[in-house]
Amino acid sequence: MYQLPIFAPLLLLFFSFFFFTFIPVSSYDGPLYDSSAYTECKLQAERPLYNGGMLKDNGDGLNSSSFPLENLHEATKYCFSIWIRLKDAESALVTASLVTQEGTRLKCIGTVTAYKGCWSFLKGGFVLSSPSNSSTLYIKNSDNRDVGIEIASASLQPFTQQQWRLNQDTKINQARKRAVTLHVSSRQGREVQGAAIRVEQVSKDFPFGSAIAQSIIANPPYQKWFVERFNAAVFENELKWNATEFTQGQLNYTLPDQMLEFVRANQITVRGHNIFWENPQFVPKWVRNLTGSDLESAVKSRIESLMHKYRGEFVHWDVNNEMLHYDFYEERLGPNATLHFFKTAHQADPLATLFMNEFNVVETCSDVESTVDTYVSRMRGLKQGGVAVNGVGLQGHFDVPNSPLMRGVLDKLATLGLPIWLTEVDISNKFNKETQAVYLEEVLREGFSHPAVNGIMLWSALRRGSCYQMCLTDGNFSNLPTGDAVDKLLKEWSSDVLEGRTDEHGSYSFYAFLGEYKVTANYGNKTVDSTFSLSQGRETRHFNIQL
Repeated sequence: MYQLPIFAPLLLLFFSFFFFTFIPVSSYDGPLYDSSAYTECKLQAERPLYNGGMLKDNGDGLNSSSFPLENLHEATKYCFSIWIRLKDAESALVTASLVTQEGTRLKCIGTVTAYKGCWSFLKGGFVLSSPSNSSTLYIKNSDNRDVGIEIASASLQPFTQQQWRLNQDTKINQARKRAVTLHVSSRQGREVQGAAIRVEQVSKDFPFGSAIAQSIIANPPYQKWFVERFNAAVFENELKWNATEFTQGQLNYTLPDQMLEFVRANQITVRGHNIFWENPQFVPKWVRNLTGSDLESAVKSRIESLMHKYRGEFVHWDVNNEMLHYDFYEERLGPNATLHFFKTAHQADPLATLFMNEFNVVETCSDVESTVDTYVSRMRGLKQGGVAVNGVGLQGHFDVPNSPLMRGVLDKLATLGLPIWLTEVDISNKFNKETQAVYLEEVLREGFSHPAVNGIMLWSALRRGSCYQMCLTDGNFSNLPTGDAVDKLLKEWSSDVLEGRTDEHGSYSFYAFLGEYKVTANYGNKTVDSTFSLSQGRETRHFNIQL
């Protein structure tokens, strides 16, 4: 956070459209990222993004389903998009892949569910770990059937690492910051020049948090470490059905109650995870043995006991976890089971935002069960069924991140017009801690810089000295490299304390992250303390202070 001259509003308006970074606008000569995305099948394909980029397609269709590429660079972000239509099948999952002459094979860099008679939009991308002199990009049906693929408006646009970062910073400055002008005047209404101003951010608007486990109960060192960093939390296992009713009829909410005391006392936003889990491995053993009306009764009791007890406590609920991959309840209660779950949950707690929550949507496109189009289709199906599903939950259990693919998937999900949360972010423990930290920073930057992402949760609950895949600290709450990466970003995404004086017009202008602020104005022997809130908006926020 830094002071701007009195022409700040015009300056900020200019930079909000281009770049507002510490690097001068004139020094950037690369392309602006195009976030255009489409999830409806269209009668006509749109023009290619970036005018085709490296492919230079004229938008009128191409005869080949493969593209030869030369001189691809290591670490460059390649963003790929294409429109696809089928001739010989009603629908098919179409996959883009890349094979290099040097032997690298990327099996999936983007997918789309394509249809006969209309055009569907595939958006993805890739990053190579080593350069390639010659490569081929292929467009094929995922199960290798001949479905008569037609393609149009293909585009491949490279971004260097610096260009990618500058594009991220631009999005952050547009979506996560706002211009402010403080006006200081006397009680007689005169502008006060030279008044001393001190501005301090006291809370952040963007929810950034982590999973917690019962190990945080009565654990002051853990609680202190957590509260110093995060403003949001989710219970790792303690609200799941198997935890609250391990034996039929014996409800036990002791642990979540105690964890709620902690988050309440520290004004931490908390998500509800989860009401049901379609994976039979995590369904209570006694529930697995139920059928028919007995299962219906147990499901009804679960929703009523959980939702009525915690009505108003949790801002979100993951209603039916991982229902793209598993179908325990839908197989036994019918295809409308999920509709019933959402409707009943909404009736029990109308103020809670109800989420789908799924893995392998942004992490990869190789999982045919959870492609971005499958997710969008299921969300729209629930809406058509009359349920209030208003949140897009993406777990985010990453191996090697693919930033262009992740961004393309988020662009397509953003067409739903709903809040997107990264709900369970971590990096596989097959990597060493230093590599985990590098990949974690990459994922977090991608999430925070996307305007449609409304919150990020890490899946790093510390219990008995270990975590699911990725810890942020050791058992003594000393940061691991991943924790240092988080702290670095938290600082970068916060506004520093700002001190200065009003100009000849009695004004003081600056640019700051969204959140709550405390301001102190001092002139002569008069001091006034005030507060203000920065929420999303394009125009400069004006605040008046009277001394």
